[in-house]
Amino acid sequence: MQREVKWWNVLKVIMLAALLGAADMAHAMEEAPFYTVDDITVTGRKIEERLSGELEIYGHQVEVVEGETLEKSGFVDLQQALGALVPGLFISVSSGRGDYANMKLHGSGDILWLLDGVRLNNRLYGGAYLDSISIKSIDRIEILKGGEGLFYGTNAQAGVINIITRKVTDKISGQVGLAYGSHQYRDLYGDLSSTVKGNGFMLFGSYDGWDGYTAYDDWAYGRAGNPDKPERGYDRGMIGGKYERRFDLGEGAVFKVHVQRNMGSFDFPRINELMASNDRTEDIQFIKWDHDITESFSYYIKAFNHRWWTDYTRRKLDGSYLYNDSVWGYEDRGVNLMGSYRFMGKNEILFGYDYQNYWAKDDVWRIAKKKEDVNAFFFQYRPWFAFMPKARFAVGGRYNKTGGNEKATWNASMRSPLVANISARAMVGTSFALPTAEHLYLDEDSMQGNPDLKPEESLNVDIGLEGRFSIFRWGLGYYWRETADEISGNADWTTYINAEGKTKYQGFEVQLGVQATNEISFFTSLTTTDAKTDGSSNQLARTPEYIVKANLNYTEANGRWGASLESRYVGKTVVRGYSAYEPYQDEINYGDYFLADLSAFYAFGTDNRHRFTLRMENILDQDYATSINRFRGDDDKFTYERKGLPLSVVVGYSFSF
Repeated sequence: MQREVKWWNVLKVIMLAALLGAADMAHAMEEAPFYTVDDITVTGRKIEERLSGELEIYGHQVEVVEGETLEKSGFVDLQQALGALVPGLFISVSSGRGDYANMKLHGSGDILWLLDGVRLNNRLYGGAYLDSISIKSIDRIEILKGGEGLFYGTNAQAGVINIITRKVTDKISGQVGLAYGSHQYRDLYGDLSSTVKGNGFMLFGSYDGWDGYTAYDDWAYGRAGNPDKPERGYDRGMIGGKYERRFDLGEGAVFKVHVQRNMGSFDFPRINELMASNDRTEDIQFIKWDHDITESFSYYIKAFNHRWWTDYTRRKLDGSYLYNDSVWGYEDRGVNLMGSYRFMGKNEILFGYDYQNYWAKDDVWRIAKKKEDVNAFFFQYRPWFAFMPKARFAVGGRYNKTGGNEKATWNASMRSPLVANISARAMVGTSFALPTAEHLYLDEDSMQGNPDLKPEESLNVDIGLEGRFSIFRWGLGYYWRETADEISGNADWTTYINAEGKTKYQGFEVQLGVQATNEISFFTSLTTTDAKTDGSSNQLARTPEYIVKANLNYTEANGRWGASLESRYVGKTVVRGYSAYEPYQDEINYGDYFLADLSAFYAFGTDNRHRFTLRMENILDQDYATSINRFRGDDDKFTYERKGLPLSVVVGYSFSF
């Protein structure tokens, strides 16, 4: 089912980007600012808030997507936005928006997702279901690439993505907005924040709904005997609040409370069924005490609770129920304690303790209701050497204990200037993934969990060079990861085991940015991935061999209007084992496609508080697949595609105050 790429349309978009980028290239007046390792300015000691930025200083690869970028570009789905903007990150949303997604960071799906530092990853099956997370009220999103198990724990072998929501403000401020678009997309959102007599608060909420599109071809529905061909849509809502109080203790202290509920009803159609839906309720809560005792010593303590539950309904074509509000979900709660002590000038040690208690239940794919406790201690030492004053080094370790399993991991990193405006970074270490509730406690007639499983462990290496020349900024990186004790089914799929052999991921990431003027910028990246298991020459399934992204941005000098062109090419991506299904191919390539999106904004009024946005996704209306599925009837077996988002337009308006 490999499709023919419309190369003429691709060429037209590339030519458009080149013409717009070249228009002011010769008139560049200022050099883009460039980060150097001695540009360390600490404003306050808040450890968690500054952690990712400091990890970049000490050699980790970090990307940041600003909330303002999401707003001006008119994005309406978090996963779509990150897939378009972040180098090295592949995200293919099953049915366009608000759905399950295939997510790979440097080739691996072992990504830890956080919201304000609270784990979002599903303790049932290990991944994160982000369809219930709204894109509204986001301050920024931090992407840490490579093994990050030292501070963040399990499931961070490929990296960490932390969604950071807006802060409480001292003066009254807020935003209201709405949008409408193709396939009956509708959106309404707002937030309000202020501080009164030392008590800071924020209220926020949003609703978005979408009738969606038909995700499968007509012929597939016909062969499955389904005349309805339902569209795939959703309704999603969020409501929450924050409280903050500052205290004049030592160098300052802050008490914070965050309460948020995400709700949604998400269609999950199949070609041979009348309907299927997931009705989700997700609660995210935490309280946090952040205290700078002296200029040298700080700590914070944070207690969190994450509840994620779904009522699953599924009906056959004859109207009978396979499942009717069957429950599946999990609860995850715990405590984080972390401290920072600076001594002998610029030396620093970070240390902490994590406790996590989780349990999960699934009435569909039966998982017994069992609880697990996780305890972890960690530290990182950041020495400073007078004979290398501009270089930064860090080394640390983590000890984890859960049930009968113990795992120790470590990490070392550095960043140092070389010559001119060129710096080198390097990180090496180990990360891990604990068995999920499914792996441990599955209780099906055909398959049982294995409570004796060991955690997966990976060895990670990430090195790179970064620099600036005139109006150009560039980066060249290489990553390598080897994973052992991977958890998979045994030979007859009756239980789970720690498999023999190892899985290796390696590749390059190249980035190039051009700041033609203060108004025009162009950024492109190429990421290659070679992902194979021992003894196999085949690329891992559903893992692109390479991704190319190119984004062109223009913002008028006074910030009143601007436009962006975002494009990406996804290389060969295959699934295997389909030889018994028509068209009887063992390997099917559903990659090799090009997508481009166009957005624009216009702001007006006092301080540009009014803003209109226009977003056009898949402007070339490319026909592409997000997955390959199999159908097996009484006398018919075939494969069929799940279609990606067609050309879609969304128009929005917002008012900030």
